[in-house]
Amino acid sequence: MRKCIVLDLDNTLWGGIVGEDGINGIQLDINPPGSGFIAFQQAILDLHNRGVILAINSKNNFNDAIKVIREHPNMVLKENNFAAMRINWQDKAQNMRELAKELNIGTDSFVFLDDDSINRSLVKAVLPEVEVPDLPLNPEQYAKFLMDLPYFDATVITDEDKMRGNLYVTERLRKEAEGRSANKKEFLIDLNIEVRCYMDDPSCISRLAQLTEKTNQFNMNKIPFTEKEIADFILDKNYKVFYGQARDKFGDYGVIAFALIKKDDDKNWTIESLLTSCRALGRGIEEAFVDKIVEKAGGASIEDVSLNFKETEKNQPAKEFYEKYFDKKTGNVLGQKLKENSKHVNAYFPSL
Repeated sequence: MRKCIVLDLDNTLWGGIVGEDGINGIQLDINPPGSGFIAFQQAILDLHNRGVILAINSKNNFNDAIKVIREHPNMVLKENNFAAMRINWQDKAQNMRELAKELNIGTDSFVFLDDDSINRSLVKAVLPEVEVPDLPLNPEQYAKFLMDLPYFDATVITDEDKMRGNLYVTERLRKEAEGRSANKKEFLIDLNIEVRCYMDDPSCISRLAQLTEKTNQFNMNKIPFTEKEIADFILDKNYKVFYGQARDKFGDYGVIAFALIKKDDDKNWTIESLLTSCRALGRGIEEAFVDKIVEKAGGASIEDVSLNFKETEKNQPAKEFYEKYFDKKTGNVLGQKLKENSKHVNAYFPSL
C-alpha cells in the first residue's frame, strides 16, 4: 500500500510546457491529447477522494504553473487537492525528501508519476524505495494505466481513509497559520480545537482497530486489536473503551485517539492501551483526551488511574508524554498537569 502520489506537471497533468506555451497554449481540452490529461486528472481525483494524498514535484516557474492550477477552466485538480507542492528548479530527489518531511511520511509511501525518463531514473537511483512506474507514451492511456496500478487497493476503507487526502491539505493550512502567529500559545488558542469523546460506543470499531494496527509514535503499549476484540471489550463489564474525534477551525481530524481501560477493582483503573494519531500530536489533544478519561473515572468514584507503558523503538513521543503526565513510581496519572496543558481545548462527551 502507498499513501501518496507525487505528480509532475508539464506533459503529465497537461500537455506541453507552460513556461513556453503559456496557459492558453497547453493541451487540456476535450480533443486528444488534451482529453487524455483531463481523464487522467479525474482518475487521480477519484483516488484522492478515497484518501490518497496528492503532492506536486515539478521543475517549473512557480507563477506559471500555479496560474494553470488556479485559473485554467479545464483543470480537474485544484490547489486545495494538493497537500504539498515543490514547484522549482531543484533536484527532484531532493524535492521528494522535502515533501516527505513536510507531510511527515516516509519516502516509501510515495508513487512518483513523471513523463520524463531522466527524472524517473534519477529518483529511482537516489530513492529506490519510491515507486516510479513508467508512464505510457500516449496520454490517452494515462488514466487506465493509473487505475491498473496495484498500490492503492484497501480491503477496508474507513471514513478517515476517505478523508486522508483532505486532512493533509488542511494540515498545510494549519502550518501556514502557525507561521503567521506570534507564538505557539496564540496559535493553539486561535485553532479553536474541539475533542468529542466517546465511551463504549461501537460505531467506529473499524477505525479503532485500524488505529491500533497502524499507530506507532504515540502508542503507549503497541497491541493491535481486531474489530471483534474491540467489540468484545465494549461488552465486557471489566473494561471500558474510549475514543476521541477532533476538529478545529480548519476542519475535521477524524477519529484520532483510542484507549482501553481495565477496571482492576472498585477504586482503580488501568489504561492498558492509549494511542493518538501522529497528525494530532502537540496541540493539547492527547492531554484533553486523557483528562476526560480521568474525569469519567472520578465520576465513577475511581481513586487512581494508572498506565501500562511499554517502550519501543518508535514510540518516543509516547514515552515523553508518559514521563510528563504519569508518576514514575506508581504509574498514576497527574491529573492537574493534564488539565493545565489542555485548557485551550474544548473536550466533552456529547449528550446522547
